[in-house]
Amino acid sequence: MTSVARWDVLELPVAGPTAVTFRHADGALAYAESFQSAGGWKVRFSPGLEGIWSYDGGTFECTPATSHGPVRRCGTTLRLADGTPYRPLTTAWFGLVHQWPAARPALAASPFNRVRLQLTEVIEEQVRDLLAADIFADIVLPADTVAVRDVVNRLAAYRNVTWCLKAGPNSRAVAELIGELDSGRHLISMHEATDPGTPWLTHLSVRLENLRGVSALRRDFAKPVFVDACGHEGNGTTPDTSLRPEEMLTRIWEGTVRGAYVTHGEWYVDAETGPWSAGGARPGGVVAQRLRLLREVLDELPDGVEPIDDYRDAPTLAVPGSYYLQYLGEHQFPDRTFSLPAGEYDVDVLDVWNHSVRRTRETVADTLTVRLPGTQYQAIQIRRAS
Repeated sequence: MTSVARWDVLELPVAGPTAVTFRHADGALAYAESFQSAGGWKVRFSPGLEGIWSYDGGTFECTPATSHGPVRRCGTTLRLADGTPYRPLTTAWFGLVHQWPAARPALAASPFNRVRLQLTEVIEEQVRDLLAADIFADIVLPADTVAVRDVVNRLAAYRNVTWCLKAGPNSRAVAELIGELDSGRHLISMHEATDPGTPWLTHLSVRLENLRGVSALRRDFAKPVFVDACGHEGNGTTPDTSLRPEEMLTRIWEGTVRGAYVTHGEWYVDAETGPWSAGGARPGGVVAQRLRLLREVLDELPDGVEPIDDYRDAPTLAVPGSYYLQYLGEHQFPDRTFSLPAGEYDVDVLDVWNHSVRRTRETVADTLTVRLPGTQYQAIQIRRAS
């Protein structure tokens, strides 16, 4: 019997345009439509339940997962299908077909685990390449039912896919079509949606320059917030493409510590292979490298961390009593005081700009004052010692 691991891809050849219904032994149903490839018509399906599945013409066994699965919404945060917290760090790369081979290794070696892509004729190759590197692909789709039907039928079985619609007069109909065709239930947003509270949008995709605004968006819409356009580090001819590196880096940290997911962009017109976000071969600016520290912090965040309002003059993520991450941005505080339960804590002063960490072990009775260097772009991470 054919077997496929949970959340992997089963590919079946079919005689022509058709739809296949998959039935699990416990009665669960899933539906997939065919698409045309160079080798003929095919259907792809990603099983979400272990056990025996049947379809018209055969059966297969879904074996235990070898991955964490696709990403799911969990309130205002994200988790992978097996429950693992998912903390994306995204970059925008809107290149052309011939530019992908050069950019692919740069992405695999970068701190980014999610990339926004435009729809091109090599999107399937891009998704597979990114899957091999454990990177998610956020695919920007036109509000066009023909194009969307083909790409969803072709790619919805890949666990590393999410969808982002461009706004258009028939966006709602297109989103409902995605919901019908995508048995994998991948995330879907519409960039700069005029009504981001619409139920069929799993999360918000917004343009925002003042990242303080994400706090209100999370509160008002109770959904994950992706700031997919906050500007580009670079020397372009528009305000959006000519941010200083310090400003780009602080926007990403500010939004992240406020509980959002902020997309990196880079636009140096004199780069050897052109601006990174327009299809360059590698990020040539300084922000991408400095984000490695944020990647390390995100990878070590405890489960259940959320923004808190205890310290209103600086954004703070916390599991109250055991973990705190505070970002100070452009402020040059000489110190910061925290109210903590008695105990021992590991205290890290993170120099975000210079990518350095100063760690101490502190014994706390009721408050802790953390001494700072008095320079910009500092963060404080406090962890209760086990």
